[in-house]
Amino acid sequence: MLKTTLTLETINGVNIPFQNGMPVPSFEPQTRANIALNGEWLKRRLAMDHDFSMAPRSADWLAELEQREGEYVGEASTAQWQKHAIPSPENALTGLPEANAAETYEDGVWYRRRFTVASKNEGYAYTLKALGISYVADIWLNGQWIGNHEGGFTPFAFDITNLLRAGDNEIRIRVDNPPWGSRVDTIPAVAGTDFFNYTGIIHDLYIEVTPKASIVRADIIPQDVQGKLDVKVVLHNRGNDAVQVGLNGSLLEADPEAPNFLSSPLASTLTGVTAVTDQPMTSELLLQPGEVRVVRFEVTVQNPKLWSVWQPNLYVATFTLTSVGTNLLAQDMFSTQFGIRTVGTDKTKILLNEQSVFLAGIARHEEWPDTGRTAAWNRIREDLEQIRALNVNMVRTGHYPNHVYTYLLLDRMGLLAMSEIPLWQFETEHYEAQAEKRLADQMWREMVFSQYNRPSVVMWSTQNESKDVWLRLAYNERLAADLRENYNDGRLLTQSSAADQPGPHDPSMAPLDVAAWTMYFGIFHGSTYYEGTKHFLEEAHRIFPDKPILNTEFGNWSSGGNEGEQVVTYEETMRALMEQGTVNAEGQVNPDGYVAGIDFWIVYDWYVNHNNWIDTFGIIHMDRKTEKPVASLIRRDYGVITQQYL
Repeated sequence: MLKTTLTLETINGVNIPFQNGMPVPSFEPQTRANIALNGEWLKRRLAMDHDFSMAPRSADWLAELEQREGEYVGEASTAQWQKHAIPSPENALTGLPEANAAETYEDGVWYRRRFTVASKNEGYAYTLKALGISYVADIWLNGQWIGNHEGGFTPFAFDITNLLRAGDNEIRIRVDNPPWGSRVDTIPAVAGTDFFNYTGIIHDLYIEVTPKASIVRADIIPQDVQGKLDVKVVLHNRGNDAVQVGLNGSLLEADPEAPNFLSSPLASTLTGVTAVTDQPMTSELLLQPGEVRVVRFEVTVQNPKLWSVWQPNLYVATFTLTSVGTNLLAQDMFSTQFGIRTVGTDKTKILLNEQSVFLAGIARHEEWPDTGRTAAWNRIREDLEQIRALNVNMVRTGHYPNHVYTYLLLDRMGLLAMSEIPLWQFETEHYEAQAEKRLADQMWREMVFSQYNRPSVVMWSTQNESKDVWLRLAYNERLAADLRENYNDGRLLTQSSAADQPGPHDPSMAPLDVAAWTMYFGIFHGSTYYEGTKHFLEEAHRIFPDKPILNTEFGNWSSGGNEGEQVVTYEETMRALMEQGTVNAEGQVNPDGYVAGIDFWIVYDWYVNHNNWIDTFGIIHMDRKTEKPVASLIRRDYGVITQQYL
């Protein structure tokens, strides 16, 4: 098996993620200089030996790769290479809402590009950041292999300071995407996984330029609704000399009327008035060569404006790192948006800011018919604006971590989110593989640390509809303990279990805060839409009387003249759910309710991996324009349910 690359290291009493020899950086965009690698590349497909691609990396592996694929590793000629725009999937896309409209390509491809760096300042460090490459990526810079990453849904980074040069440079990336179902140790792993397996450099790729002594990340956890914050700033000196530095932080209210509030991902463009705090955030320290340091502040914002449903009261934390005395050091600046809010549970209720909140949700696959899973700020914003217009207050972000922009925009629109790693319908053999490999654990950490400051994310989900209950219980216990003991961010933990795997008595719910199931009675399970759902909920509450219950999916296909039945499915299932809701169908608080949220599956139709048809569970067609009859019902009903948040 390919080895994982992320570890936790304790620095100044704080557990910090490390990957590829460096602390994992923030992937929130900054105003720092960067070298964009988007644009025209060259590519060449290759049928790859997937077992070889998934073998541990070593000098022997690289030597064998040279024998197998030497012309791809170092070939100078471009005769057999074709032009390809990055980022975009390797899969050819027609944009049509029909079977085989997206090319099934689950195999290998090499990418290469030359780029020029006008000058290289020896006082600066250079970090290659990749927001998503599917599935296994090996990267070379100027002929030197720098490392690999497994997993197509989470970002990663490498320090390339010593390999980048002034003038001409060349980057090559080997991507192998083993077909789902061909191995038990990939994630996803199941051949019938119900979303599309895109290959290639899916999201942005760029080089960020910082002073060698710089701010890596700033993690902010709100402690209460009175404005108390736990702030951890990670510093790294990548230089060869010790440096005396001063760290200064400031908190500002984000201005929701700022022109860039919904048009730019940069937190630094949102700043309004300075927030009043009980103490400053300043520190002076000596950073030794290669040292990583965590500077921790406990600070309270006076009279805080709380982030809540449809009330995106955000703050911007800005930190500067400067030289002290005669030591010459370039200044580094880092900004992050965050919100002051708390989440919790009170028996059967989910609490937001210590008040019961009902989650009126809808799911979304991050996919477009013409660009596949390659996302962009405006496309994401338009999707979320359309979802918000349905009176939705929570978005389940597919079965996998979405683009980093998605969560920035959810923050700014006041929409709650449930974020999940792509363990989809795992069987016993898949859990056994992960008990050894621990790629799922790495993806979990990558998801959490890439979304750490997002107030929109209120729940982490461990899996979707997996089957082996006892191995799933051990897995849930392991991930829950890892987060609570090592990097507790205060969010709720849940999963998305199938209602018939094994049923309402599911013991794997025990270590989680919220008991959650997909409910397809009358479709994938027995009974009827209403009766099946009603009886399941009653039994689940009897077994878990002190946990909120969350419905993570309900719905039906609309194709083949089934739009009317999709409406019936919605109305009957909704009736059963809302009879036991913590808020009833009239929007009134139900003190005896135990269903704390619902999540209709799904907002848009999407491509599925078998490619025999498209999936039509969406309430809106792939074109994002044509609504189905059920859409108006959701808009009406959700509007009543969520009226208390207006």
